[in-house]
This record gives sequence, C-alpha cells and structure tokens, in this order.
Amino acid sequence: MRFLRSKKVINMEDAALVDAFKKSGDGEYLGVLFDRYSHLVFAVSMKYLHNEEESKDVVMHIFEKLAADLKKYQVDNFSHWLYVITRNHCLRLLRNKSYPVHITDDIPAAVENTDEEAALISDRMLSNLDEAVSTLNEVQQKCIKLFYFEEKSYKEIESLTGFTYKEVKTHIQNGKRNLRIFLLKKDHD
Repeated sequence: MRFLRSKKVINMEDAALVDAFKKSGDGEYLGVLFDRYSHLVFAVSMKYLHNEEESKDVVMHIFEKLAADLKKYQVDNFSHWLYVITRNHCLRLLRNKSYPVHITDDIPAAVENTDEEAALISDRMLSNLDEAVSTLNEVQQKCIKLFYFEEKSYKEIESLTGFTYKEVKTHIQNGKRNLRIFLLKKDHD
C-alpha cells in the first residue's frame, strides 16, 4: 500500500530500488516499482493483446516474476528492461495462442523503444521472423537471440560471448536494422 511506504523509499531512483531489493529482499522496494510501472506494463500489454483482462493478467504475471528475475539479472535501465520483458511476454502469448497481432499507436512515447520497432510487427512479419533471424550473420544472430529471445542484458551477453559492451550494442543494432530491412522487403513482396 502506497500510503504505508516511507517517503525515503518512494523518492529512491529505480536503480537504487533494484539494488536495495537485491540486497535486502524487502518487497517494499518492489511495491514502489509496481506503483511506478504497472500502468506502463498494462499499456504495453494492451498494445499487443487488445484484451483488458489478459493485460491485467500480464501485469500480475510480470510483477510476480520480477522478484526472481531481478535477482538473476543485472538491470541497468529498469524501465527499458521491464518494457522488453513485457513485450517479449506478450509476443510469446501471441505466438503460443495464435492471437491476431494488431499494434496500436496509442502507447506513450516513453514506453516505445523506437518508432521503427512498431513497423516490424505485423502478422506476416511475425511469421517471417525465424527466416529473418536465420539470414543474419552468426555474430548478429547470436546477440539478437540472447538479447530478445533469452532476455539477456548487454553485460550478460558480453560475458557469454567475449565481445566488448560496445561490440554487443553494435551487433544488436546492426542485427535489428538487417531484420527490419528483410522483414519490410518480405512484407512488400
């Protein structure tokens, strides 16, 4: 409950809340993060699922998993990490349940990664994603799979692959660009 939290905890930065939670395991820190971001998780879920009840379930699922995930992963930018986790969860739901994919543009700009990502998602593009990933060079493929499919952070990818942080970032950016080009070309054909 928000009114029971101390002002000191409420005023903490996201990174400080994550660190404090990792050190203490105190759910109060997660509660503050939930208060800050539950509406954004809901908005992203609505963008992909177009179903209010399912989106509410996604919010609860994400925040239930949050305690375990925050202990496993190094999170440098909490809001971006949470957006990626939510988006990937919704895409998995869509893939597993064969939902029709309809993306709307009514999500606040702070939630969106880039305008270009919205262009990547359409029914046909999603079905071509596996083929698109297979067209990437080995290095880009590895980084894209680790980042988007296995939800690893740049630092985790750095330690798994031996690439520098800058190289990981470059491979992911180039991979995204190549995926976008392939999918847009495929969509036009």
